[in-house]
Amino acid sequence: MKVLMFHNVAKPPKSARLKSLYVKPDKFEKWMRILSKLNYKFVKEEDLAPKGRGVLLTFDDAYKDFLENAFPVIKELRAHAIVFVPAGLVGQFNRWDFKKVNAIKPIMSWDELSYLVKAGIEIGSHTLSHPFLTKLSIKDAKREIEDSKKLLEDKLGVKIKSFCYPYGDYNQEIAELVREAGYEYAYTTVKGKYKDSPNRWEIKRIYISGYWTTLRFLWECLK
Repeated sequence: MKVLMFHNVAKPPKSARLKSLYVKPDKFEKWMRILSKLNYKFVKEEDLAPKGRGVLLTFDDAYKDFLENAFPVIKELRAHAIVFVPAGLVGQFNRWDFKKVNAIKPIMSWDELSYLVKAGIEIGSHTLSHPFLTKLSIKDAKREIEDSKKLLEDKLGVKIKSFCYPYGDYNQEIAELVREAGYEYAYTTVKGKYKDSPNRWEIKRIYISGYWTTLRFLWECLK
């Protein structure tokens, strides 16, 4: 089984940098339908196992284009997904990198996130402000990890089980803070299969590039 990592499901603006972060909606739909026809299971994280033909869909940053372009496909296929939310920036935009990527990307509102929760989409924490956690003091890192969980739980009325390290930036001390905060799973940007993850707080994923062909996407899922 593999955990797939997406960011934007949208057509990239011409002026945007890092266009690989964008998977065009028609391409996303095509890929999901192919996986479905190949009898891949769209699993939940509690169903992750070392073996089996399954994928877990994860979406970093909670961009509004998830609701507009990815969710309709996921809903139709009765699939599952986790959306990782920078909880302190709900209803705002990608303040952490909009200058670097030369694009302002709207983040979903609380009402939109609540709608997704009711529709069966899982919400995970992506901290409060999307910082490099290892560059913070332990006190500040702990606040980002713990307060984001509490804020999401208070606003959405669900238990937040999952965490995603912004930029994939973590070390063993940060991972331990995540475990101590009560998260049951945490996701990295380290490439690999689920079975090769060291533990549930260092889960490996496959970054999905918008530049990939369908053959490359299938190769990464099948190999």
